Amino acid sequence: GGAVERTVIAPPFFAFHHINAFEENGAVVVDIAAFDDSSVIKDLYLAPLRGEDVFEHSLTQLRRYRLTDISVEPEVLSEEPIELPRINYGARNERPYQYVYGVGLHATEFLNRLLKVDVTTGDANVWRHDGCYPGEPVFVPAPHGTGEDEGVVLSLVLDSAKSTSFLLVLDASSFTEIARAGVPQVVPFGFHGSFFGDALP
Repeated sequence: GGAVERTVIAPPFFAFHHINAFEENGAVVVDIAAFDDSSVIKDLYLAPLRGEDVFEHSLTQLRRYRLTDISVEPEVLSEEPIELPRINYGARNERPYQYVYGVGLHATEFLNRLLKVDVTTGDANVWRHDGCYPGEPVFVPAPHGTGEDEGVVLSLVLDSAKSTSFLLVLDASSFTEIARAGVPQVVPFGFHGSFFGDALP
């Protein structure tokens, strides 16, 4: 009917991306790649990114907010900092889910790893190669797959050592590399990606 169901108060935070949301046992569960504050915006200005000093960056937490009462404390689902999160939307959007894919940070470098995080255990699989900077991972389900992670993960990766880019194909279940499709130049670094499959002519 459009009426406000409840108002919930949580500690302040900042986020670019939410991961998933669903109802469970009368609660609304919301998973978010959350920062403690908005200082990450200044981290992404060109001057800090081009600076000669050690790259300092804010880190996200994969947090779960369970909205039940008038206040809520977040639960940290994994210790791995994650951004640009994607799930198997076709099967798990607005439903309980187990796996989220994203980009992550290692040491003091820019987004230089891909992650598959199990939100039920906090465990993570990692793909990383020196000098490679992946874009948002896109999950593509197997045509007749039934498992949540049955399919592949695609990411457009900048190879800084070779000054080229390639499309990386990972097995979504094992998170191991299947193939690369290289291009002879750098594809401008972007954050988001899509897969259209049979929708294209």
